Amino acid sequence: MSQLKSKIIIIYIIISFLLTGCWDGIDINRRAFVVSMGIDKFVFDETKDDPNLNTELSRYRITFSIPNLPKFVGQQGISEEPKFTRVSVGTTISNTYKALESRINKSIYFGHTKSLLFGQELLKDKILLKQTMDTLQRNPDFGKAIPVVAVEGSVEEALEVLPDTQPMVGIYIMELFDNNRENGGFFDEKSLGDLLQNFEEDKTGLIPRLSVGEKDLKIEGAAVIKDYELQGWLDERQLKGLLWILKKDYRLEISAPYDDYYIAYNVSESNTKIEFLGDNEEIICKVLVEVEGNIDEFILDENIFELETIRKLEKVIKKEIENEINYSLEAIQEKYKTDVIQIGKRLERKKPDVWKKVKDNWDEVFENMQFIVEAKVNIRRIGQSK
Repeated sequence: MSQLKSKIIIIYIIISFLLTGCWDGIDINRRAFVVSMGIDKFVFDETKDDPNLNTELSRYRITFSIPNLPKFVGQQGISEEPKFTRVSVGTTISNTYKALESRINKSIYFGHTKSLLFGQELLKDKILLKQTMDTLQRNPDFGKAIPVVAVEGSVEEALEVLPDTQPMVGIYIMELFDNNRENGGFFDEKSLGDLLQNFEEDKTGLIPRLSVGEKDLKIEGAAVIKDYELQGWLDERQLKGLLWILKKDYRLEISAPYDDYYIAYNVSESNTKIEFLGDNEEIICKVLVEVEGNIDEFILDENIFELETIRKLEKVIKKEIENEINYSLEAIQEKYKTDVIQIGKRLERKKPDVWKKVKDNWDEVFENMQFIVEAKVNIRRIGQSK
């Protein structure tokens, strides 16, 4: 999505309200359109916080990213910055943004919010995260399709970043989700509605992790949540292995070692099947991944069209996929002990009698479950080698 298209989105926000009129009696110039909101637990910082905030009533620290509308429509305003970032502290979410309204003489509006950021301290506080999700579920101002990301650090710093290609972080994150969807998926997307459903059904969830750079933001890895509490973080490779299980059609590029080089294999089609062997005393989960794709990069002076060479390549790609999945399973079984890949739900559906016997101690069963991972790889097409 280009910068022009991004500006059109913001201009559309303005026009949509000009056309509909002030149905609630609030002039458009008195609105503060929150494009992105970062929610975190308040942790007193004596270097920047007012000492009066250091009380038990200060529970939330929320950062609001608001576009400088005159800047986007070519008018002269009081500031040349493309956005304003404001922070407010309060006891509840509504109390927090209402406190901000009293300081900026504008009414906060969430109708065009493009992303929600959850800070690490919020995710570590079980009670506060549960209250946050309840508030977001009940408040109709927050659309359930809003993308949600987790920040390993300060949400305020994340929202203050000015990416070179898009200064509005909320729209930037939305575009990252769009690109992920169009390119086959390098991370597990999560909307507010998806996350609410995960917590309600399984009490677990993966939230994409937003990494913060000086001039850019990147989604890599994920936060592992169990029973409304952060268990830890998956790195990019650990998440990649889980996506083979979670996604119905997982398309990506695999870099596999071959002799002294790496080859590039572009997955065009994939299918994962889950089977259960054994009984409730020793359940074995078999993961079968079938992929098709083409070789994009190879070694210039080798003949890739020989059948023997193709079989060798399929073998190293097969090993790479199996290693990725086993590496990821080790993390969620041994380190985090959290079934974020919904194996329990699959067992309930396929073997309900077995599930009834193990559901009360599923955490322990999942932690000790044996996984058999097998990949079947087919090279269907070969790109130009010379």
